[in-house]
Amino acid sequence: MAIKIIAKEFFSMRKLPPLFFYCVFILLAGCVSANPGNSTADSYVPATPNSLSETRRQIIQKAAAYIGTPYRSPPNVPSTFDCSGYVSYVYGHFGHDLPKSTGAYGNVGTRIDWKDAQPGDILVFANAKGGSRVDHVALLWEKSKNGELAGSLLIHAASINTGASMLQGNPGTRTGVVITQLGLRGDGKIDNEYFYQRFMFCTRVLK
Repeated sequence: MAIKIIAKEFFSMRKLPPLFFYCVFILLAGCVSANPGNSTADSYVPATPNSLSETRRQIIQKAAAYIGTPYRSPPNVPSTFDCSGYVSYVYGHFGHDLPKSTGAYGNVGTRIDWKDAQPGDILVFANAKGGSRVDHVALLWEKSKNGELAGSLLIHAASINTGASMLQGNPGTRTGVVITQLGLRGDGKIDNEYFYQRFMFCTRVLK
């Protein structure tokens, strides 16, 4: 009986005007494509040390709130970001006035060894493998299990679609604000991926 009722309701809907279905489609599409915003932040909980400061936890939570935001240069924050605009905007919520120009990050904060880097520290990348010109900045999200650079996660506003980004736990080809695993190529191998090849140094602005 229940099946007959459902079938009857389904076929009766076919008599509705096409405009009805078009409106439903637009509504659903808007829900899917909307900026995830804070709704996705809770889905990203990095395996951070218990000693991680509350400020660092807040920084990475704020950074995650913009996952899925499109890349654009110059940006229109917080609707769109470029890499330096994103880092500057996130840190600006915590009283730090950081540059909105990528090249300026060569002189920002205090350079630290990779072994001392913690989530929320700034990662600086060159324009090419072995290059000396700063071309990209990101935030460290989580170190790899063995503490090495390869396999570690960064969160950033990426203009380059490397095929190695991670969003909602699934590998995919993404630009905009994403979490990327350093060294993870599109074929799933940890090797000389785009950003891994161009890593220059870490810098810290937090005390």
